[in-house]
Amino acid sequence: MSGPPVVIRPPDWDREERLPALGLIPGGSFDPEVVSRLKQTEAVPVHLVFPLRNARGAANLHALLLILRPLFGSLIDQVWVAYGGERPAALRRLADSFPQVKVFPAALRLPPDQQDAPQGKGAAMRAFLYHLVVTENVTHPRAVVLFIDADIRPPYFHPRWVVDPVGAILWFHTLEAAKIVYQRPHGGRLNTMLRSLLALIPHDGVQALQKLAYLLSGEIAGTLKFWSRLPFKTGFGVETLTLMSFALDHLGLTPGTPDLEHLAQVYVGRMDHLHAPLTSTPRKRGLDQMAGTVFHTLMESLMAANLLHWQTPTMAPPQLTIPVPNGESGEPLTWMEVPLADVTLPPLAALPAVRARLTPGGD
Repeated sequence: MSGPPVVIRPPDWDREERLPALGLIPGGSFDPEVVSRLKQTEAVPVHLVFPLRNARGAANLHALLLILRPLFGSLIDQVWVAYGGERPAALRRLADSFPQVKVFPAALRLPPDQQDAPQGKGAAMRAFLYHLVVTENVTHPRAVVLFIDADIRPPYFHPRWVVDPVGAILWFHTLEAAKIVYQRPHGGRLNTMLRSLLALIPHDGVQALQKLAYLLSGEIAGTLKFWSRLPFKTGFGVETLTLMSFALDHLGLTPGTPDLEHLAQVYVGRMDHLHAPLTSTPRKRGLDQMAGTVFHTLMESLMAANLLHWQTPTMAPPQLTIPVPNGESGEPLTWMEVPLADVTLPPLAALPAVRARLTPGGD
């Protein structure tokens, strides 16, 4: 149900205790040295991944890596850049500055079922996870993979962005994922619209998502068990589909227990990052296109769960029509159409190569 989340202060809770859905863990709840020792004791690997669309974001990512450098080799086993560009050599200087960082060229190392799928953040995340299991042979079900967007403005960033979500998963045995949440003093327009839309949907799990302090944050840590069961959207819809998979109990993390009880949120305070323009142009996608993809993913999920029905027959894939100022053609406006539907990719556990490594000897 909706309403504010329960605040979880780790010293007040048993490590084996069943947690409330979307409990909020305050930032600073975990001592970095304690989390590092816990990781070593339980022999759980931790991988940090920065999805990066193109090399223009390398300078900002360099600043974030400097902040996290004290955690390299202790809490963080490996740092990755899941690079969506065609020329991974463009990040050579970044890799030379940080020997602990590996560049994964997502567009060049796709899983078999992604060869013809569109590129995007979700596609890069899934391709990396496939590589981690199949090539790097990371198969521990509690292995932690944390994705952090590479465009966070450095003054808002802190090692707590790694320590607290990773610590939450290592400390609480029932947690499978920890989503970073924050306040956006200079943004959050789409997040606000989505929250209002969720309030109108008569489903307990979907209503419960309003407990999240921030819905569309791209930063989330999860166990390999969680990541292998999650379906992906190739682009902007990836965060929305993740939330809906939890809300609609599509993950099946523990029989008889709602999936949302295995997801916590970690509050890190204020955040800001590079802003998208309000309106798309032929050169850059804007908030209008992002909003359309998010809302389409939401409606598609509800329809698949038989919670939403249209009286009219199924229409062609939706297109967003956008007016674009044009001072060159003599016309006051030109118009562009962009697709809104992301491609959905099945959970990695459905792929034979992944299933064989995660469940050797099983079906």
